[in-house]
Amino acid sequence: MNTSTPQIIIQLLLGLFYAIPSIAFIIICLYYLKKAGSTTDGLLLLIGNSIIFITIILSQITMVLFVYYRKWEADIYSYITMGTGILSFIGSVLSILGLFLLVKRVIKNLRPNEN
Repeated sequence: MNTSTPQIIIQLLLGLFYAIPSIAFIIICLYYLKKAGSTTDGLLLLIGNSIIFITIILSQITMVLFVYYRKWEADIYSYITMGTGILSFIGSVLSILGLFLLVKRVIKNLRPNEN
């Protein structure tokens, strides 16, 4: 396949557009950890969103290597895609657990003491 470098760069940039929300979440998590200290919920959110961000980057790189450079057979690419999907799922679960713990703590702090 004859492709030029600008086409590949444009494809990568368009694919990385989906990483913007993950970058925003990572920045928010870092800010939260800075203000609240090292909490379990903040660390879970940060680790989960970092994993999601890394899988977005890996997915785009492997897609370019598969489509434009034909580096692998289709079955190898499907294994790589499945692996990044599993990693992304793990990152999502960690983020959900962190968000759940954060919401639980906020609700607990909002309730008046029932003593």
